[in-house]
Amino acid sequence: MNFSEIPENPFIFLSWVTAIGLFISLCEATIKIKLEKRNSYRKRLELINNLYPKKLA
Repeated sequence: MNFSEIPENPFIFLSWVTAIGLFISLCEATIKIKLEKRNSYRKRLELINNLYPKKLA
C-alpha cells in the first residue's frame, strides 16, 4: 500500500481518521474502567480487613 498519496475524496480520509480515533478512545475507556474496578476491589478489601482484624489479642 502506498500511504504517501492522500485520497482525493476527503470524506474517505476523514472517515478513516474518525474510525481510528474512536478505536483509540474505546481502548482508553476500557482500560480506565478495568483499572477503576481493580482499585475499587482493592479499597473494599482494605476496608474489610480494617474492620475485621485477624488478630484479636
